[in-house]
Amino acid sequence: MSVAYIPYAPTAASIEAGWLAEGLDCAVEVVRYRQSLNLPDHEHLPEPAGLWSDLEPLLAHPWVVAEGIGGFLWAAVARANGFGGAFTVLPYLNPTSWFDLTAIAAYRRYADSRDRVFVGSTPSARIYQALGIEASVGEPFGIDCDVFRPRPDALTTLARLGIAAPGPILLFAGRVEPDKDLHRLLSVALKARLLFPQLQVVIATHVIDREYMSLVSRLFTGEAALHLIVDPSRDQLAALYSAADVFVTTSTSHFETFGRAPAEALACGTIAIAPWYDGFAEVLAQPGGRLVAVELEEGVPRVGEAVLLRTIYEVLSFPASATADEISSVARHRFCRSRSLRLLSYLADAATQAPNGHSQVGGLDVRIQKEWRTAASRMDAMKPREALAHLWNWREQRKLSTLNESFRTAIRNALANAALQLPSTAEAGQPCH
Repeated sequence: MSVAYIPYAPTAASIEAGWLAEGLDCAVEVVRYRQSLNLPDHEHLPEPAGLWSDLEPLLAHPWVVAEGIGGFLWAAVARANGFGGAFTVLPYLNPTSWFDLTAIAAYRRYADSRDRVFVGSTPSARIYQALGIEASVGEPFGIDCDVFRPRPDALTTLARLGIAAPGPILLFAGRVEPDKDLHRLLSVALKARLLFPQLQVVIATHVIDREYMSLVSRLFTGEAALHLIVDPSRDQLAALYSAADVFVTTSTSHFETFGRAPAEALACGTIAIAPWYDGFAEVLAQPGGRLVAVELEEGVPRVGEAVLLRTIYEVLSFPASATADEISSVARHRFCRSRSLRLLSYLADAATQAPNGHSQVGGLDVRIQKEWRTAASRMDAMKPREALAHLWNWREQRKLSTLNESFRTAIRNALANAALQLPSTAEAGQPCH
């Protein structure tokens, strides 16, 4: 069987499409389109005629895989123009805007029982279920276990990166942007330095909000113990994970689903600390995983600094309950791409039963503003083609998009509450609100 692949953003080549072709030994054609449908608002939607010309190559394929929440809109546009195959959508993110909700609403009018949707956590799946999408829990592309494994030569890599390691190392790997709450992490790390004067704090990143970074780095003004590693190679990142005594994130972002960085850290045999929030609660449910309770602060869930500092102190002061090899072995069994890609094996083998999300999770109570509910009801009353065309009426949609921020807050609170309902074998303090 052949598969068409729509990447998150326009590109002539897709790493993920390559993984899929290699892992499933099937033909994968990357759809070359001009404008993405993974958008912040309706105003930037491309002209419908141009979309269809991009989509025409799909007609030759029985399966289409589409990345991002815009994948739902691709499916609706394709079906409205006669596509008879099935879609697999990999949203990657939680819905956080009026645009996202309307894309999902338009797709529901064209959904097919053969379609599949995969999200990175049970809380995220429950949010999609509440919006009428049957989602399965799973991250098909997992992590690359050929790269992320314990590295015996990690200290050599540290020296090449200019990091002397006379004491313990605390590592964060990820975007340096406001939603990652790095300011909170560095504030706690600075307090941890009072307890462990030789503690080294390392930030490894490929994406930097320079204004935000200048703000958070002031916490360590005059400190030689803060190291910023920009654009590390994958091998360098694996060495950083292996050399670290603990990986820590304080992110309670509305974007979070699957916690890739903690999974990579665990695969390298390193203890990982993360909030009791969304997918972290599932990723860290193994030896080496430590969950930190979240608290409501100004109406949104955030990591409690006192409990985070206590957890860091415990990890750095007392022997771990599992060895690095034991932590790595469990994580690699759970997250290796060679195993996780089996979730999509139905794309290459018609006899394989595709996962169905309906029986796996129940919907979650998500607070949606009255104005959005009213507008959504109007869309539901329209004929499918009319509802789809309505997305291009951006002047009407612009006013509703002003409510995005309050919806993101509702999503964050829902993700925190749903995580508390998950069974977890990670070590954790008592969660609180």
